[in-house]
Amino acid sequence: MPTRRSFLLLSAGALTAAGLTACSPGAAAGPSPGGAPRDGGTLTFATDVEPDNFDPHVSPADIVGVLMRNVFDSLVAQRPDGSFEPWLAKKWTVSDDGRAYTFRLRDDVRFTDGAAFDAAAVKANFDHIVAPATKSQYAAALIGPYRGTDVVDAHTVTVRLDRPYAAFLHAVSTTYLGFHSPRALRDRPDELAAGGRASVGTGPFVLVSRVKGQQLVLARNRDYAWAPASARNQGPAHVERLVVAFLPENATRVGSVTSGRTDVADFLPANRIAALRSQPGLTVSGHDSPGVVYSYFLNTERAPFDRREARLAVLHAVDTAAITRAVFAGQYRRAWGPLSPSTPGYTPTVENSWAHDPDRAGRLLDGLGWTGRDSDGYRTRDGRRFSVTLLYVPAYTRPERRTFDTAVQDELRKVGVELVLRPMDAGGYAPVRDRGDYDVIAFAWGGSDPDLLRTVFHSRSRLADGGANGSRLHDPRIDGWLDAATAAAAREEREALYAKVQRRVVSEGYALPAFVGARQLGVRGRAHGVTFDASAWPLFQGAWVDAG
Repeated sequence: MPTRRSFLLLSAGALTAAGLTACSPGAAAGPSPGGAPRDGGTLTFATDVEPDNFDPHVSPADIVGVLMRNVFDSLVAQRPDGSFEPWLAKKWTVSDDGRAYTFRLRDDVRFTDGAAFDAAAVKANFDHIVAPATKSQYAAALIGPYRGTDVVDAHTVTVRLDRPYAAFLHAVSTTYLGFHSPRALRDRPDELAAGGRASVGTGPFVLVSRVKGQQLVLARNRDYAWAPASARNQGPAHVERLVVAFLPENATRVGSVTSGRTDVADFLPANRIAALRSQPGLTVSGHDSPGVVYSYFLNTERAPFDRREARLAVLHAVDTAAITRAVFAGQYRRAWGPLSPSTPGYTPTVENSWAHDPDRAGRLLDGLGWTGRDSDGYRTRDGRRFSVTLLYVPAYTRPERRTFDTAVQDELRKVGVELVLRPMDAGGYAPVRDRGDYDVIAFAWGGSDPDLLRTVFHSRSRLADGGANGSRLHDPRIDGWLDAATAAAAREEREALYAKVQRRVVSEGYALPAFVGARQLGVRGRAHGVTFDASAWPLFQGAWVDAG
């Protein structure tokens, strides 16, 4: 399942108490730099999930955004405060009606195959994203009400929209709206997903090779000279090579960084943090991760979760606070609403707005007529058990999340609800999910703009069309607020509308917010300068390693 995941949060106080380094976007992870950056050497980054599709125009996965950011640049960059700065575009203007964005492009940028980055390249890429043949699972939704791109001159484009779209600059700051070489789009379209040499961008690294199931190798782009102004390194990457090792098992990934086989390990398991923080030569760094927290999305299109009372029974039956403490060894905390508190537009008014109350859950279920009990203790009505199914893909579900799912299953059993955990392979999961043949799915969705709420809860954001409306929601009030927020120019107006959405998601029980956490990296002492972007994803363009 897409868990873009990543998307989780710890407060700075909790991080400090846990012995972690709490970093803000743009801040370095790991040990303090030991002198000036050094060119050369290889940095090895171990992560847990290997993408099944490396084309950011197609894949919704956050790991694709992380890895392919090394290859693909964007028109603008998002700063830590949520504002935007020039990147491949030197400047831009927005029409009075908010339906046209005109970008003046840099004239010194080239793709690593030698092709010029120009207005025609922007048009080719944006048109590729929305083309039906691309089968975009996310970028097509992210680009919003895209109508077309006009080439004004060689280095000026005007992007036309069907309606105002306040999140458009955020969208074009992401990897998912980054730029393939037009030659690759034209000559090698069938190879873009493979994670090989057909992935050609303007970024600080060149994708050299991939060994499926093992590693990805990237080499420095020696001509790189167009990083955004906020980047600490304004020239080519310092390391000669960046190697990404795919190590899905927690023990193997942790062992790789503690033994020195890798330099940086991603997604350290929470139950190892206390021990790892005292490991000689290793720094544990945590980063607030904005976005939609890990949540259980209840399918409102079919019984039993077409009834508000059934959905609220689930919310009150599950003690998310206790589960979070137990599963994550006190490192994470429970969620109160759909957004992580580090997300711009998060409203604290959702906090303490609902509580663990199994007695109330029972009364709600009684009111729906689920008053009988079968021999296993589950509730029945008209001889039928109250049984619902959670679909998941084991390959994309971290062990802690599986444990959390099992704990939710146990909590629901206490009030007489059976939750069946049904594993599926990725190929089988997607079509079942897209047609809505499920009761519950669970995922997180990372990002640094509250317009994520539109991606996850708007009725037009269908899973089959690249959206993430896991609750299959059709709520006119939520749609209206989200549409108004998309068109609003004033930040305060947008945030007030997004606050209404967050409160209604909870009050109507459309999803069960589970936990917020942190992205935690283990960094060896020889590695320096790994930073984070606005989405709390690690960046390697400014990283370097000690000699030897």
